[in-house]
Amino acid sequence: IGGGSTHAWCQVYLPGAGWVEFDPTNGIIGNRDLIRVAVARDPNQAIPLSGTYAGSPDDDLGMKVQVNVICEAVAGDSMGASAS
Repeated sequence: IGGGSTHAWCQVYLPGAGWVEFDPTNGIIGNRDLIRVAVARDPNQAIPLSGTYAGSPDDDLGMKVQVNVICEAVAGDSMGASAS
């Protein structure tokens, strides 16, 4: 599949390290180079694209993805809090 294709990866719990992202498709451990677009327990809930295609295996429909990063405060996060 390679790094340019949409696919799923998982998180595994490692004692002492906690939850670590693991991408067996590309052999990546940790969240380096992974862009999360959805989180779900059932893969069908996280599919960004769905449908069917009938054609030659050599055909490539292509796909473009635009990611807009929005920073949001997390409950209990002290970022943005002023010191008094």
